[in-house]
Amino acid sequence: MDEPGVAHRRPWVEVRKTMMDRGHDPRDPAGQTGGVSARNRSTGKQPGSLRRALTGSFSVIVFAASVWYIGRTFQWRELGQVLRDVNLMCLVAGGGASIVVYWMIRTLRWHILLRRTDTHVPLLDLHMCTAVSLSFALFTPLQSGEMLKIELLKKYGMIQRSPGYSSYLVERALDLATLLTMACVSLLTSLNILPNRTYAYYILGGLVLMCVAGLIVLMKLRLKGRSQQLVEHMRQCVGDVPTMVLVMAITCVSWALVAFSWQVFLYSGGIHLGFAKTVALMSIGALISILSLIPGGLGIFEAGTSQLLIHFSVAVATAQAGSLVLRSYSLLAIALGAGHLGLWKLVRSRRSRRPATATTATEPLVAGGNTPAR
Repeated sequence: MDEPGVAHRRPWVEVRKTMMDRGHDPRDPAGQTGGVSARNRSTGKQPGSLRRALTGSFSVIVFAASVWYIGRTFQWRELGQVLRDVNLMCLVAGGGASIVVYWMIRTLRWHILLRRTDTHVPLLDLHMCTAVSLSFALFTPLQSGEMLKIELLKKYGMIQRSPGYSSYLVERALDLATLLTMACVSLLTSLNILPNRTYAYYILGGLVLMCVAGLIVLMKLRLKGRSQQLVEHMRQCVGDVPTMVLVMAITCVSWALVAFSWQVFLYSGGIHLGFAKTVALMSIGALISILSLIPGGLGIFEAGTSQLLIHFSVAVATAQAGSLVLRSYSLLAIALGAGHLGLWKLVRSRRSRRPATATTATEPLVAGGNTPAR
């Protein structure tokens, strides 16, 4: 004899299995989700596959065109002679120090944003994971590898994903707005490549409108579940005016320091470029590299920066060598990031041994003996 209720459950199990086999979800009475899934299976398409294919094709085409351009136009023999005269001491010491200071400033900015969400992480751990993530992000599409810092801290139980990713999104919005502003100002002052300079004003005005519209949408947006929690943490990050002014100032200083780093690298390669022109080179070169969707902007970065240097009246071979010297910025950052990762692991291992040592030292001794009481 069947157990009570089993006879009622078996038909439902069979019906559910039949509906799932036909591509319908029994929890979706309207059949909308199942219908979509069935259509996707019948057509052999997955959601987002077309978008991934288009972005991948775009990246491959841009990369191939950049490599073809570099192979056709770079004067390899002449630029090789320029590269032999690079001041390695200036490049490694000066460039490396400027990169580490840049990471410290970025750490300070993230610390301020996290504090707005009532998230407190030791400053040393915050700096170490920021250094590691920023260095490896240089060779990821859209520099999305910076998200690694959130996952590292989540792994060690120092942060929750919601405040981490909300502050990260605010950081990326600030970085993009700052780079676009620097590029527009450069197009109006030191870089005359537009057919009409009023285009730069249009871009700048559109940027301001987009920022205002984004803040209004963020304040009015209502979602559900974890998405709403993410939005609430973003509101906490941008809701305080003095904090936002401070964070925006830190963002401007951080990108100005990146321009200074580029100036140091160019100087080590024998290129003396003014700071205003270096800011123009850095902002437009960084935007080209990020928006190309190519990991590290390989190819397109060298082609773009060499053309900008030639526009600044730098000799062709020297400009092409300068673009390769600027590529060493990423390589040096990777090496420094790996060093920070190793140092961070060493610090964490010593921290983990410290409590055990303290426990052993405080155990009471047996009277008249030298061994701890058990």
